[in-house]
Amino acid sequence: MSFIKEHAELVWFVIMLTLVAIFSGWNIYGVTHGTSTSYRYGLPCFSGLPQQAQQAVLYFDSHPPSGQPYEVINGILVVNMTITQQNGFVPNLIITNTSEPVVIILNSPQVITGFYLRLPDGVVQVNAVPGTPSYIYFVTPSAPGNFTWRDSEYSAYNFSYFNGTLEVI
Repeated sequence: MSFIKEHAELVWFVIMLTLVAIFSGWNIYGVTHGTSTSYRYGLPCFSGLPQQAQQAVLYFDSHPPSGQPYEVINGILVVNMTITQQNGFVPNLIITNTSEPVVIILNSPQVITGFYLRLPDGVVQVNAVPGTPSYIYFVTPSAPGNFTWRDSEYSAYNFSYFNGTLEVI
């Protein structure tokens, strides 16, 4: 007991360091295995997408649709979305069917921005770094409804007003 009293600061540091290591490892495990709330389906990188979604994105990139920024490929809706200070989210309306897998390729050419969408089964939140596409994967709810997404980062003038609608029919 006298050791603890004499070295209380060191003991407290070791306890806190152990707790930080446990919670950091738990968080890293959750993100890398797709069980984290923010990254439910994996990291916002191409490698974090399910295999079928990766194949759909590769096909979409090699055969871009003419005149529209989206296409359904093997039952997966792939949307090429850009957010800029001048135009906000383009497109700002996505119409999907119930229980349909969706991949959004989020591009931000100017500043760090975000995508925040609250669905009945959880939150989808991803940040986009300029020059690097972020990939968002989720499955639409099983019941029809309208869901609003917004920019989760306040990174420039008017960005807090940028939003869009996911219409599930």
